Amino acid sequence: MFVIRELTTDEDIASAFPLMHELRDRIQADTFIEEVHRQQEESYFLLGGAVDGEWVVLAGVRLAHTLARGEHLFVDDLVTASGVQGKGYGKEMMRHIAELAEKRGLSRLYLDSRNTARGFYLRVGFTFGSASPCWIETSKLLSNEPPRPHKPHKAQQPHKAKKPAAKQSRRK
Repeated sequence: MFVIRELTTDEDIASAFPLMHELRDRIQADTFIEEVHRQQEESYFLLGGAVDGEWVVLAGVRLAHTLARGEHLFVDDLVTASGVQGKGYGKEMMRHIAELAEKRGLSRLYLDSRNTARGFYLRVGFTFGSASPCWIETSKLLSNEPPRPHKPHKAQQPHKAKKPAAKQSRRK
């Protein structure tokens, strides 16, 4: 049976680390609980979906308010265990988050998507805008060195469709 619930105890949060680490390889087991608690101070909550007591999907969500979007829920993290992707757990988690938003009187969810997850979000029904999140190391911005072009990581590069091979006519 698939069950979704909020992870609030240190034990629950720690048990979610291996799956969250699949998405966020920057995080470390020894600081994960502390990082989640720090985000919880700013409205973040961690949801887990389990089958037979094993986490199969996690979502980190926060209540946000921006001038551009107003009040909304923002999905910071969504990861489905690689062995069970395609079984509907990610979609069910998103539906659960939508229900939470509706209960708060919020009509939209927002998130930033990796290019590799774009297909999933399109199938769920998300609309993609034109804004793209970007970042820079502050030391680069503050240095006097001219910027060097940055080649995006392979997963961030747009997919290029292959052109079909031209048909060759045969003359006899």
